[in-house]
Amino acid sequence: MLKTKMMLCGIATVISITAACSQSTRPTANSTAANTTTANTSPRPTEPTKPVEVVVKSGKDLYTINCMTCHKDSGKGGKVTVEGKTINPDDLTSANMIAKTDAKLYEYVADGIVDEGMPAFKDKLSPEEMKSVVAHVRTLQQGKQ
Repeated sequence: MLKTKMMLCGIATVISITAACSQSTRPTANSTAANTTTANTSPRPTEPTKPVEVVVKSGKDLYTINCMTCHKDSGKGGKVTVEGKTINPDDLTSANMIAKTDAKLYEYVADGIVDEGMPAFKDKLSPEEMKSVVAHVRTLQQGKQ
């Protein structure tokens, strides 16, 4: 969990730096040398600032943040210790997992598999995000059929 939070903070930092560095400081066609002052657009001290929101769009990014610790980058899974508990996550590229429907994989992501140590993500990810994770798992399975 801490690793996931640290990754999210890292992503937010990269996005913030990228956004700040990509802002143009060159004058526009409508600006003149005499008109170089700009209005102060910073929030007033009495106005609360909005938190930076990290929008993760791809299934690969979501998988990296939420699944890779246990299922590995390749989807092969294998024994891992998470929060002091040793678990043996499924190989997502196995013939058994390839044979499962997208709906079944979605159910695993949404509801988890409590007896095997897999948490539910339905309260953490949106339905579209969970579908994106399933789509990424399918890309990991390519070439395994």
